[in-house]
Amino acid sequence: MPLSDSRPHGKKTATPHAKWSMVSPTGICGHVFDPRDPEKRFIVELLIDGVPTAIARAELHVAHLARDEPSYRDGDGCHGFVFNIDRAALGVTRQIEVRLANRGDVLAPPLLAPALEPEGGDANPAGAVRWLGGLRFNGWLGKGADATSRVRALHDGQIVAETMPAHWAHVGDGDTARARGFDLFLPIQFADGRARQVQILDDHERELSGSPCGFVAFEDGLARFVDQHAALEAQQPRTKLFDRRAPQSLPFSMLAHWRERFFGAPTPAPDRAALENPTPKIGVALIGERDVEASVASLEAQRGCEWVAAVFEGGGESSFHNGSLRDFLDGEAKDCELVVFAPCGAVFEPTALAQLARALALFPGAPAAYGDFTLAQSHGGEWPVALPAFGYERMLEQGFAALLFALPTPAARAAVAGGAENLFRLFNFSQDARPAAGPRPPHPAAATPVHQPGFLARLPRLEVVAATQALALANRAHLAARGVQAKIEPGVGALFACVRVMRRAPRGKVSILIPTRDRVDLLQPCLNSLFATVDLARHEAIVLDNDSSDPASLAFFAQIVQRGVRVIRVGGPFNFAKIINKGASIAVGDYLLLLNNDVEALTPGWLDEMLGRMAEPDVGAVGATLLWPDGAVQHGGVVLGPHLAAGHAFNERIDGDFGYADLLSATHEVSAVTAACLLTDRRLFLELGGFDGLHFPVNFNDVDYCLKLRAKGLRVIQATQAKLLHRESASRGLDRRADRKDRFRRELENLRAIWGEALIADPCYSPLLSLDEFPFSALSWPPRDLRARQDFSPPPRLVPPGF
Repeated sequence: MPLSDSRPHGKKTATPHAKWSMVSPTGICGHVFDPRDPEKRFIVELLIDGVPTAIARAELHVAHLARDEPSYRDGDGCHGFVFNIDRAALGVTRQIEVRLANRGDVLAPPLLAPALEPEGGDANPAGAVRWLGGLRFNGWLGKGADATSRVRALHDGQIVAETMPAHWAHVGDGDTARARGFDLFLPIQFADGRARQVQILDDHERELSGSPCGFVAFEDGLARFVDQHAALEAQQPRTKLFDRRAPQSLPFSMLAHWRERFFGAPTPAPDRAALENPTPKIGVALIGERDVEASVASLEAQRGCEWVAAVFEGGGESSFHNGSLRDFLDGEAKDCELVVFAPCGAVFEPTALAQLARALALFPGAPAAYGDFTLAQSHGGEWPVALPAFGYERMLEQGFAALLFALPTPAARAAVAGGAENLFRLFNFSQDARPAAGPRPPHPAAATPVHQPGFLARLPRLEVVAATQALALANRAHLAARGVQAKIEPGVGALFACVRVMRRAPRGKVSILIPTRDRVDLLQPCLNSLFATVDLARHEAIVLDNDSSDPASLAFFAQIVQRGVRVIRVGGPFNFAKIINKGASIAVGDYLLLLNNDVEALTPGWLDEMLGRMAEPDVGAVGATLLWPDGAVQHGGVVLGPHLAAGHAFNERIDGDFGYADLLSATHEVSAVTAACLLTDRRLFLELGGFDGLHFPVNFNDVDYCLKLRAKGLRVIQATQAKLLHRESASRGLDRRADRKDRFRRELENLRAIWGEALIADPCYSPLLSLDEFPFSALSWPPRDLRARQDFSPPPRLVPPGF
């Protein structure tokens, strides 16, 4: 790396002369002296990605100083300093600086860190693997692997499991960082609580990096294991914590075993609400022309209720003749307390109807109750569709809850009287009373549909095109009833109906806040993408400069100011939360768009898509889909709970993938979105105090803010059609260095202390799905809380300073 040389920038009390350079892949040597006072010794500090990491006194002898530096006179030559950087830290470092301690004078422009080869030569060409918890292992295969490559697990020299790549993994930087990823689950007999090791090999018998892997698994989790051993009962709180931090999962292919294990037992004793109404009478409306006999046979096996059923046709599997359903409600079902709706051919679990009735009894103000289901496959198998608590946006774009649901009979009659002619309109009719504008609502009342976790029925596969047409018709009627102007277009779904609901973006100015420190190589394409995709004449772009010193960056700042971009200096150690708060305090827009300097917009319209979601009065924040440069998904919303923390969803998928249950195709509610691209109302942001720079200076400030919004009854939206490129952590590096690990650990403990209740039960995620590192990819083993639930987020817990 070439030698750097410059004079410090800014106002100074002296003008020291300095040089430094990288003299080896991990070594820095340099000197600094004051030509007017050669006996003076300076203290210098090393900054890695803007964070001070080492300090040294410049007093080492530099033999060539008097010979090579004309300004050096009459000194002893003792003005040198040396820094050695940890190799592991340098591997994730982006920028290196040397400054005078305390004064902050920059000793030559910063340098980009050198690219290092891994110790011992090239990385393992076979790939890598790691244990995710329980019986699950995740990894990737090296170059040359394809969809037919195999991965084998050996225990005591015997092959005990094998798999093939089924997704993608992001394993490095740049446009070619994508590799074939795999999941591997060991057989259930290894869940015996014994510590073991397993070797993971590719199909060329090469051992993957990370192998052999140690693991331990407990059937149904450690907490249940301890429950069976009275002598260990006192350890129960500790075992529950273990299960949350090291969650276990089973693959979707083991659904039959999983369901028999956890749902094959007799129906639990009825609760108080069920005792008050032990045998409800239920109407069942089967829509369509499919396998009626299978549905009737499953109804005859129902327990805990009385029922009467009828089949309704109407030109599709989700549509019916309005008059026929009206006659049913006024005739055979007139004495029924509720009506269950499902496509004809649905095969109900023996307690499905009773569970839906119980959910409505527990939440008497709820307009509807819906349940999870499985989808039948052509080869005879079935795939689980585990749903979240109710989300209005996903109801519009996918109609997710309208395939298996129950309505109180008066509500069903009202929907039919209102002209409902398909399942989607029956369900969304109860939402017609949502305010279209006005002040933001208080915390949501009981008028929210209730979700009953558990796979209550096996449904036939939908005819997606016909279902999409029916959903579009239902949405037009619903939004017209609310007085909401929106354009509705067919979307593309693999399993479910899919439409795009494009509301008119609200009038108002957006202040785009972009924190940066040097790295003009990132900031320039970020701003260029904004100029190409956003009408910045309507909005404002504000670059928040955190002590940049690179002359190229300073020159670039002067250029962009001429193009109307505001550049605001925010000095001091890197504290993302405080930098954003400073930007919000001087912004003049109605909305704030937080945007990382390593994000690039891809196509026009993305900001209008996000603003259109903010048109609803109960939306507090909107996020976007972020992609790595290689096309892999980096962010598809935040899921609470993985390892008792928070994680990005769908980062094992690539752009164009539909995602679990088509979630990458349908805009939907989430508990949080990343501040790498986050839109929110400026007055609301200031009202909540902005980001918490004390507890979350760098990590989780976005999660904390979104959870504060949700605690106020506001929604957080993941706008899947707004797509941007994100070179994640390219600007500040990853949190793998020792100093950053400590900070990350503190922030994680703060998140657990303040939002622990929310981390345990994310309403936007299913208790039936795993909480390991890859949400939406496996079944939770065991399932978590199966009680009926509404969309609700708890308030933060107040944590005294120092705790």
